[in-house]
Amino acid sequence: MAAALHSFQQAVRLNPNNSDYSLALIVTREGYVTELVQRAAQARSVGNTALSDSLLSQARTLDPNNHVVLQHFEATSGAGNKIESDTKKPGPFYSSIDPSKFPAQNIASTLQGPVELTPTPGNRDVHLHGDVQSVVRNLYSLFGIKVAFDASVTSGAPINLDMNNVTFAGATRALGIAAKIFAVPVQPTSVLVARDTQENRDELTPLVEETVYLPGRTNDEMQELANVARNIFDIKEVTASSTGGFLLLRGNEQVLREVNAVYDDMLDGNPEVLFDVSLYELDKTLDNNIGAVLPNSAGVFSIAAQAQSLVSANQALINQAVAAGLLTLNGTPLQNLITEVGFLVASGAVTAVQYTNLLGVFGGGLTFAGLYLGSSASFNMALNSTDVSILDSAQMRAINKQPATFRVGSRYPVITGTYSSGGTSTLASSLSGLNINGTSVSSLLSQFLGASSVSVPQFQYEDLGITLNLTPQILRNDTVSLALKMNVEALAGNSINNIPILDNRALTSTITVPAGQTAMLSTLVSSSEMKALTGLPGLNDIPGFQGTSQDRQKSSTALLITITPHIVRSGRLEVSSRRIDTARGSGAVGVE
Repeated sequence: MAAALHSFQQAVRLNPNNSDYSLALIVTREGYVTELVQRAAQARSVGNTALSDSLLSQARTLDPNNHVVLQHFEATSGAGNKIESDTKKPGPFYSSIDPSKFPAQNIASTLQGPVELTPTPGNRDVHLHGDVQSVVRNLYSLFGIKVAFDASVTSGAPINLDMNNVTFAGATRALGIAAKIFAVPVQPTSVLVARDTQENRDELTPLVEETVYLPGRTNDEMQELANVARNIFDIKEVTASSTGGFLLLRGNEQVLREVNAVYDDMLDGNPEVLFDVSLYELDKTLDNNIGAVLPNSAGVFSIAAQAQSLVSANQALINQAVAAGLLTLNGTPLQNLITEVGFLVASGAVTAVQYTNLLGVFGGGLTFAGLYLGSSASFNMALNSTDVSILDSAQMRAINKQPATFRVGSRYPVITGTYSSGGTSTLASSLSGLNINGTSVSSLLSQFLGASSVSVPQFQYEDLGITLNLTPQILRNDTVSLALKMNVEALAGNSINNIPILDNRALTSTITVPAGQTAMLSTLVSSSEMKALTGLPGLNDIPGFQGTSQDRQKSSTALLITITPHIVRSGRLEVSSRRIDTARGSGAVGVE
């Protein structure tokens, strides 16, 4: 590209009147500048900032007013301090081109942009009467403009113009309506006047060719923008390139300005928002058991009768104890009986509640009895507490007014049904009497088809984890309106008919947050409390004795979300190309 640019430069210098050489030089220079910018971006992506700055400096030297190059300079930190010095020292890729011998104004002297009239300033009083050509010539001469007439303008019926203190624009507008004519600037002080017909406007009105760069747009978006220019503004020549990221428009300059304004309102540069999202899940459980459990029953039994029964059942053990000297029996028969029972209880051979929970004895002789409690008393003082905190964080980048989805988790298969294919046992039994060549049909079916049934499960996949949907909209003063939808799904740990139960936590909300600030959304997902009392009937009704033993269980689960939006690209629409002017039929080619 550098060699081609150098060759076209020499061609223009040798023959400056050849417009084809000048146009080829402009196109080549634009292509070379684009190539330098792309190479600079690649160098910066791999961390070679020195090479990137050198390439951008070469591009700026070639085309100092190129908005694409200027945009890259603005995006480079500290580039504002380097532009002045870098443009004076071209890099190695520009060594074959001497910008001092080929400044930009040399091209401008050969090719000019759209002609703009320079009437004499000030307001005039207009009082003109006569045929069309004389009135037109006299009106334009009041403001220092010469007039040439197209063959379509005839004298026609006389017209009268009477206006006081009118500007050039107002006077020519009124003249165009009255005489049904329009003027095309030829030089800054001369115009060509023709009859106002669509054919004449298509033939004589200069057209402006403009390139609108829209990087990052899809092919559908580019086609929609092109259709706006074609259908609404009636621009016939529109080319959309999604790979190059630009729209090429060719039409009237005033119409193209209106198209640019509409594109600017429609796209607004397509800004982007970066979200820092944090999800906190807090699970708390508390089990508190405090109090005393009192006996809930009492009884009376005959010590002699109960003791005799226990001793008779364990006589062999008592004899061994007496022989070993572990047990001495030297009292009355009743006292010896009590001693034997005490030994059995102490040795663990007897666990009868009458003796293990014996409260006291009373009476004597045959009425000698004991009082016992049905269950033993206990004192409880227990505390179990569990706190679980789960943190999930995500970072999302979304385009303005476009939905973005973030998912993390797994897909879990859940069986929804089972299809069972029947075996051949029923069919074989019904064909048990049939034989083929001496072989039973039922045995053949069992051999080839099998007798057992086959179960085929039917299932669907469930997304377990976090699903976050965000749709941002940037408002005034860098405020972001956010449509938020979040879903947290997990296994509950139990199932019904072997189908797992899923825990689902969802949040849908619309919030407005200033850029750079944090919004917090909190919700209590679940809370439960269970309280159990243990005590004696009647005693719990007495003040001070309620809840002799109290077991309280509490659990809660809370969900907390924080969202911080950052506007990372404001991205205004920018018309950053050179505009080439061509007048149909005249062969004139210009550049602005």
